Amino acid sequence: MTRIRARTMSAIAIVAVTILLAGGLRTGAQPATPASPEATPVPVVVRDVLAEGTPAAAPDDALQLVRYTIPPHIALPAHIHPGMQVSTIESGTLLYTVVEGKAWVTRADGTVETITPASGEVAIGPGDALVEPAGMVHFGRNGGGVPIVIVTASLLDADEPPAILEATPAA
Repeated sequence: MTRIRARTMSAIAIVAVTILLAGGLRTGAQPATPASPEATPVPVVVRDVLAEGTPAAAPDDALQLVRYTIPPHIALPAHIHPGMQVSTIESGTLLYTVVEGKAWVTRADGTVETITPASGEVAIGPGDALVEPAGMVHFGRNGGGVPIVIVTASLLDADEPPAILEATPAA
């Protein structure tokens, strides 16, 4: 796949995932008519690609550095990543749940914890780092009143979107 085609597909995938996530990330705000002067914008997760490249050792993958901003009171749907991600929380507290598989968090004090479905919801805060292997089903939410800012390095399949929505098992 050419680099231009890969970037085009990546851009299309990012837009598609953003649209899918935005549909599931709405808060309690009521939709306003387009002509309404008091229309309140619906908060969405912002995915800002800071840098990207194709590693010579992994030519079918995309290496990206991304900043996510998750507004207050937003819940992300369950999803997977088609590759590994490592992240650090710059601000806010991510309430994180593993549905299937396992992830690891290195706390700001250096302690390492394994997060599994049995862990329930885990708070990940400023200075904490998170490792998410490919295919691990998880979701997060911002239950606080301030945006969460996460910086993520991702090594993802170039022909896949950065996140793929997953159905959560029935309780």
